[in-house]
Amino acid sequence: MSTANAPTAKTLGEIALSAAIKAVKDDDSAAFTATVALGLVMANRQVERAETDKDITEKANKATFRHFLKKYAVKGNIVWRDSDHILNRAMALKGKDREKAISDYVDGGKTANPDYAKPDKARLVDGLAKLRTWSFRLMSDVCVNHADQIRDIIALKASGADGQAQAEHFREFVKRQYGDSFAKLTQRLAKPASEKEKADPIDAIVKKAGDMTDAELTLLIARLEGLRLERASTAEEVDAAFGESPAEAPTLIPAERELEAA
Repeated sequence: MSTANAPTAKTLGEIALSAAIKAVKDDDSAAFTATVALGLVMANRQVERAETDKDITEKANKATFRHFLKKYAVKGNIVWRDSDHILNRAMALKGKDREKAISDYVDGGKTANPDYAKPDKARLVDGLAKLRTWSFRLMSDVCVNHADQIRDIIALKASGADGQAQAEHFREFVKRQYGDSFAKLTQRLAKPASEKEKADPIDAIVKKAGDMTDAELTLLIARLEGLRLERASTAEEVDAAFGESPAEAPTLIPAERELEAA
């Protein structure tokens, strides 16, 4: 049988690259969905508070997150890093005893049973830490700048709209206001960098170079050129590993050509 028209088998590099791109894309989608979903849990709590004429506050968001952690943990999910053994001990209990143990596991504190309390200086597992950061930032911004969205949900509820319609209203608002991906949402909600962090790295290097001796300046230029050539070589190796044509080497400016010839 002729294999002239058979598709060329993918290399390991091509397979790995494709899988990595899909994984990153799926992770962004999952992170966005989870952040908006927890934001919606907080929004629902704010709706309940607003219906009783209570203020829309960030404190309520924090209380809601703790409640979420308990619901999450009671299903056997790890909340704190390196705490598997504690959660397993709590999950071995039944009924109210399990609920109390899980509450101690999440809240800790002096009144918690030490057999089930969270570890000292406990840190959230990475996924929950990311979810907490961005859902809090989302709902903090909603509470401060878009409280009308909470009132809109209250109006929808009063008009007879079901929970699904209320949820969809909130999701569409988030997409319009903050973007339809986790990357866009985090960029929109990112805190401004300090002036020191905003400093241009190239300007900083040039400023320091101005105080160097001629010998130090020549050495700096040589080392920078070495770094550039190393990166170009690495890029070619990576292209080759992923089955792509090596990128063309960048054209050297006159000063660089003189340095190479030296």
